[in-house]
Amino acid sequence: MNDITRLPGDTCLFYVRGRCLYEERLNPGYTKSWRCQVLARWESKFDDFIARAEFFGVEQERIPDLWDTQFQRMARDVFHCQMYTYSPGVELPGCRNQLDAICIHGLPKCHGRCRHYSIERHELDLTDKSGE
Repeated sequence: MNDITRLPGDTCLFYVRGRCLYEERLNPGYTKSWRCQVLARWESKFDDFIARAEFFGVEQERIPDLWDTQFQRMARDVFHCQMYTYSPGVELPGCRNQLDAICIHGLPKCHGRCRHYSIERHELDLTDKSGE
């Protein structure tokens, strides 16, 4: 008896480069292991920076300039992420694997059409026009 294979899911609304966004869209930010490591590290350092600024009584007006200097130094550092792939023109941190603060490589693999399969919006528009 032959194995049954699923149809490809590459036209699904939740499909991104071989990965499935369904769970992330259902509960955005819930699965912390999917978060971009670089952005998570930057957020943590920003929180630490704010806590130190408050502790030392730094004036509110000076904080943005101080953070800008700190961030410029931080952004020049090595990112320490094995999945990081530089892509010009992509928003910070400039990684082609980052999408809405998540790492695409952290998402579950798409194994083909499943019960969450949903047609992309542009295909829905074409279907509606052809039915007229």
